[in-house]
Amino acid sequence: MDILIFAIIAAVLIYRLNSVLGTRQGDEGSRPNPFATSTTPPPRPAVITLKPTVVKPAAAKLDLDLIDADGNTDGKIETGLVEILAVDPAFDAAQFMAGAKYAFDMIVTSYAKGDRAALKPLLSQKIYADFDHGIAERELLAHTSVTEIHRINGAHIVEAHLGGTMAYITVDFSIEQTTTIRDNAGNIVEDSGKPTVVEDIWTFTRDTRSSDPNWILIETRSAEKPTPKN
Repeated sequence: MDILIFAIIAAVLIYRLNSVLGTRQGDEGSRPNPFATSTTPPPRPAVITLKPTVVKPAAAKLDLDLIDADGNTDGKIETGLVEILAVDPAFDAAQFMAGAKYAFDMIVTSYAKGDRAALKPLLSQKIYADFDHGIAERELLAHTSVTEIHRINGAHIVEAHLGGTMAYITVDFSIEQTTTIRDNAGNIVEDSGKPTVVEDIWTFTRDTRSSDPNWILIETRSAEKPTPKN
């Protein structure tokens, strides 16, 4: 009898549990185990390939009047200036030419005066040595020299190129000047008299990596012998 009573109680409990918890039918989704290690690798993030940005140098704003037309028939001078601009965006051809004219006047007159202090920062070591030698010879003879530039008739860029980080620009100057040399007694040793037209070709250089914007003179040569002005 006792066994029968316990069996009835067990059957009632099983019925009540089934009604509360329910039974699995085989199509229920299993709950994920938060501590289980997943065997499926996580999705890989999308790879974004960035194409390198190519920065093209701005086109050089060049005044063609600054360039020697005969020497630029193949565009070589203009190309050289564009190359310089590509590594030195602050370069301005018009400003360079204004500075070159000023430097020409200052160098010529300082050499005549024997002003070494004014010459040194404007010249390469080799050119300064040549100028210093000429001044020393004049001092040895006790001669004084006065050169006056009356006018710069023209100045044109005849060469321009980039060599590594060094920029090189060559300018052809056509000037009118007079030169008078006197001995220690004040007597005239040499006098050009009337203004003489002289054509000089000067080459300037600058390291484009330098924060110093100044160009220095590294070479001078005469294009032709001076001819008296009529």
